[in-house]
Amino acid sequence: MKTMPMKNCKAVMFDIDACLIDSAPNLILTLERAVADTGGGHHPPEYLRKMLGLPSSALDDLFTLPDWELTLRTWSKYYAPLAGENKPFEGIHTLLSAIQNAGLPLGVATSQGRDLFEDHFHKYGLAHYFDLAVCADDVANPKPAADPLLYAADHFGIHPAEILFLGDAPYDMQCAAAAGAKGALAVWGTTDVTIAADYYPTTPLDVLPILGLTLSVQ
Repeated sequence: MKTMPMKNCKAVMFDIDACLIDSAPNLILTLERAVADTGGGHHPPEYLRKMLGLPSSALDDLFTLPDWELTLRTWSKYYAPLAGENKPFEGIHTLLSAIQNAGLPLGVATSQGRDLFEDHFHKYGLAHYFDLAVCADDVANPKPAADPLLYAADHFGIHPAEILFLGDAPYDMQCAAAAGAKGALAVWGTTDVTIAADYYPTTPLDVLPILGLTLSVQ
């Protein structure tokens, strides 16, 4: 079935983990260790994945922990040596370059705090594509609330309905819906293709027809 392009898209926003970057395996591995080592017991990977895409304070909601902030610090310590091993998904560079060449502004909306974002995002070779990064501590209410995309719309001087937001988690698509933006589920990074979304691109390059773009032939 041919994808109908989004009308009047004026900016594209991305989640980072399991959307731009193939980071979920290392995040889950180190989260499991951190939770267990700080008194939270052992949990299956599918449960641990629920943490991805939520702000750090959600540790206290998902796990029974003596001190969730200690767990967060431990997780960050375990993850830091592995972060540089994570790579962008195949096709991400091509997609971002095509969007940039089309003159559409690009941004990320992440549940990471600003410090964690600054520590790791530069390692992936993608920072030069992006005009904006909205981190969890930049807004009063992070994903799944609308605030990150409302922040982006205000920054770019556009209406939220003119934003396409790509992510792998229900929180990303809920954020898009709450803001009145269009949500595209990154099927290449998600583990649940039943998440409600406006678009379901299977690969990064499948995003191009949503934007009415094609790859230029050199």
